[in-house]
Amino acid sequence: MTIPTRLTASIATITLYAASATAHHSFVALFDPSREIEVAGVVTEFQFIAPHAYIRIDATDDSGAVQQWELETTSPGQLIRAGLTPDVLLPGDRIEAVGNPTRDGRPLMRLLTITLPSGETKQIQ
Repeated sequence: MTIPTRLTASIATITLYAASATAHHSFVALFDPSREIEVAGVVTEFQFIAPHAYIRIDATDDSGAVQQWELETTSPGQLIRAGLTPDVLLPGDRIEAVGNPTRDGRPLMRLLTITLPSGETKQIQ
C-alpha cells in the first residue's frame, strides 16, 4: 500500500469513527444522575429500536395541561431480558415511570423503572 493510499484510508477510518461517536450522546452530559423524577401518563408510542428504545407518553401536569414526555430506555436486548417486549406496552396504556431528568429541563428522562398497567414494576436500568 502506498503512503497516499494509507493516508486516505486512515482519514476515512477516522471520519467514520468520529461520525459514530457523535451520534451517541453522553449520559452524564444529558441526564442528571443525582436526581430522580416520576412521571405518569398514557403511552402514545413505543419505539423498540437500537441503540436505545423510546417510550412516548402524554402526561398531565398539576395545572391540567398535557405534556409529551420521552422516556429513553436501554437497548432492545436488555429490555427483553427485563421482560419489556414490544407487545407489553400499547398506545393508550397508562404507565408510571421513574428516571433521571435532563439537565436542561426538557420533558425527557432516562428510564430507571416502569410500572405497567397491570401494576407490575420492572427495573430497566
